Amino acid sequence: MQELDRRRFLGKVGAAAAGLGALYLAATIPGCGGGEGDTCPVEEGPEATPEEIPTPDQALTRPAGLVVVKGSDPAAMLRKGLEAWGGLGALNLAGRKVLIKVNAAFARAPEDAATTNPELLAEAVRQLLEAGAAKVTVYDHILQDLVDQTLEKNGIGPAARAAGAELAVYAVRKPGSARMVRIPGATALPSAGILEELFASDVIVNMPKVKHHSGARLSMAMKNLIGTTQNMGNFHNIDLHQAIAEINTVVRPALVIADATTILLDNGPGGPGTVAEPARVVIGTDPVAIDSYCCSFFGVAPSSIGYLAHGERLGVGTTDFNSLGLVEVSA
Repeated sequence: MQELDRRRFLGKVGAAAAGLGALYLAATIPGCGGGEGDTCPVEEGPEATPEEIPTPDQALTRPAGLVVVKGSDPAAMLRKGLEAWGGLGALNLAGRKVLIKVNAAFARAPEDAATTNPELLAEAVRQLLEAGAAKVTVYDHILQDLVDQTLEKNGIGPAARAAGAELAVYAVRKPGSARMVRIPGATALPSAGILEELFASDVIVNMPKVKHHSGARLSMAMKNLIGTTQNMGNFHNIDLHQAIAEINTVVRPALVIADATTILLDNGPGGPGTVAEPARVVIGTDPVAIDSYCCSFFGVAPSSIGYLAHGERLGVGTTDFNSLGLVEVSA
């Protein structure tokens, strides 16, 4: 091999190795708030009121309280589940901008069960657009700094674009602009920088991945809303469970679609870990009820998850999911 060709070859190998190494780090290391010298951005921005964040239209007739779909095809499961729920017509989507808060935090393949299933997400985008949404934005504030590589690895980027959605995903150290919102009655989280994308939307849909979490024990619908804030690391410096409940009092999605097609049983939130396949999608509007139902996948009592008890006390929802009217279907 000639010396010039050898140098080019070694250069390409080195660049590829560096890229893979960086992507590996993005899949495994929390972005901020995790160690000495590892800091999150300071929250800043103009003040806003909780009323400026879009909330469910209470004037509309509410569909079934909680729908659980069993199946093997995520897209078919969502179609069947939304039909059983009563359809997206209840959200009055015509001409409105929809924001989907996914869990895209890690550069893990979908089979690792660390992020929202891309097939499920793509079908949600298609269903929302078919129901009349003017625009659908897939949004997250992820725990890594390599956004493009992370979204490519977990499949969320290609799936969202192919289905017709826009992407607004921020790295943990570069979260984008926010508005400072005071949370009424909060003790752990008296204020939070809520990222601008929420204010720019008309309807919020929460699409969490159901999985283990080393700090909160389980990460589900309520925990997923930490990613709506400018300084996610702050939650781990205060009463985490109380703060999760408090952010849920001001960020109130109109619809929750919980991805339990696969779940991460340990070593969460990023894995790799033990993966189980409940083959379920859980749909509803009450995040406390949805999370309480999802506790059963882990053999955990809802009463043992602090943010569920706090959320019920603060009026976010109920742990008695059966009281809402549980509908179970197969796809």
